[in-house]
Amino acid sequence: MESKKLKRFTYGHQFEPAKFSLVEILELCKHCQPSRDTLEANIAQRYFSQHSKRASSRLASSDNISKLAMNCFLSLRAYQLIDDLEQLRQYKITLLAEEILSNANNSLFVNRRFAAHILNNLSGMALLKAIDAINARGEEPQLESIAYELQERGYAISPNAIYTSTMRSWLSQANVFEREYEINWDVVSEILGINKDFIDELYTLTPGQKHFLLSLLNLDVKELTPANKVAQHTRSVYKLRLTTKNLVKDVIDPLTNLALIETEKTTGGRGAKPNNVRLTSKAQSELLAPLLKSIASETRLSEIELNRTFDDVVNDLNHQDKHIKGKALELLAIWMIRLTSLRFTKWRSRENGKGEVDVLAASDRFVYSRWQIQCKNTNKVDIDVLAKEIGLTFVTGADVVMVVTTGEFTRDAYQYAYRMMEVSRYYMILLQKDDIEAIKRDKTNIVEIFDRKARRVFAKKELDVSDEELNEIEQEEDLMARVIEDEVDDNN
Repeated sequence: MESKKLKRFTYGHQFEPAKFSLVEILELCKHCQPSRDTLEANIAQRYFSQHSKRASSRLASSDNISKLAMNCFLSLRAYQLIDDLEQLRQYKITLLAEEILSNANNSLFVNRRFAAHILNNLSGMALLKAIDAINARGEEPQLESIAYELQERGYAISPNAIYTSTMRSWLSQANVFEREYEINWDVVSEILGINKDFIDELYTLTPGQKHFLLSLLNLDVKELTPANKVAQHTRSVYKLRLTTKNLVKDVIDPLTNLALIETEKTTGGRGAKPNNVRLTSKAQSELLAPLLKSIASETRLSEIELNRTFDDVVNDLNHQDKHIKGKALELLAIWMIRLTSLRFTKWRSRENGKGEVDVLAASDRFVYSRWQIQCKNTNKVDIDVLAKEIGLTFVTGADVVMVVTTGEFTRDAYQYAYRMMEVSRYYMILLQKDDIEAIKRDKTNIVEIFDRKARRVFAKKELDVSDEELNEIEQEEDLMARVIEDEVDDNN
């Protein structure tokens, strides 16, 4: 039986507005940082000291109070208000918490900002959709029925869990709920800038439509681009079957009718040409902006920087200003993640001034894999760089090592990479300036580049094909592809 990957609903226990205001608990977090022990002791004393007085012994009562304080800490962390530090049992408050504290006197802002965070970044929208579905059936939402509804939507949550009640309580502070379980969608629209109809439309999209739209977003398609190239990205990255024959009817037309994409049929020249597509301003503002905002919150880059085009970023790699070149290198790393639909995890610590950027990402497409990506702005990359990256995998736990350079790899570097892949579990991807230029010409080229490199590794590792034979095979493949393309044009 095929197993379904379950999502975790945001943990929330002993973390309710009935116990404390958001500002109050965050002020305590800020006062006690960085010691987790100090924070939990203060939470226990201030909010749970009267708890469990009926316990059979003072020791049992003390243990129970400590667990309640620990649950509160875990909830603060799950709601992304505090982050663990590398040092054992130390933490810091997040930028979200700092923003809320800086507006502590504006309760409307505080409540709506936290609600927006819950709906955008946590399980808030899933909770609203679950409650909305139960209400639509004329049933009464209760903890158990909400949990069962969420289970059907792919969440791992116990029917007895109070996490949904905790989240509903915080959303109620922003008037998201008019009554206990009656959603005020007008307030939700004001908070998110997206109306309920639009939210419903996104939920009704088929997997093919959703992932085709994700490809457009990840490729940042703001100019008319052949739909078949976008579809190829969708097939390769999301492992979905999109047939060319039905692409317009099943994917392009529905997304056009929802005003999410614009399409233009091209018939000039010989033969029928594929439709061109691009994101509408509606999709850019209501879909692309939240996506970029999510990335920006996890990196040190602003939304304005993340909105820059791939071409812009590549051009700045040759800028005379070292700071501008360094920022472009960071953005190149993010673009590599976006183009391959990986999930950003974190920047890796590195020395400054070395002309390199390191970032960690992960993929859950087909199989889980952890990626270690380094971007270098140097003319030549030799074997020592690759050897260092492989050595660091013992710390990062990466399975895939991708090195991107604005220059070129030496012959020794390529030989090392192939040898490493032959004798170890690692997979190495080397992208140099001609690859970057190909991606710059057409961002969908990244799929062909990755596929070709994978075929080459397979041929060498599994079929024992030499470099010379591989070059001949690839030249024949290129020639055959051009012949087939010409024949298709002639027949149309």
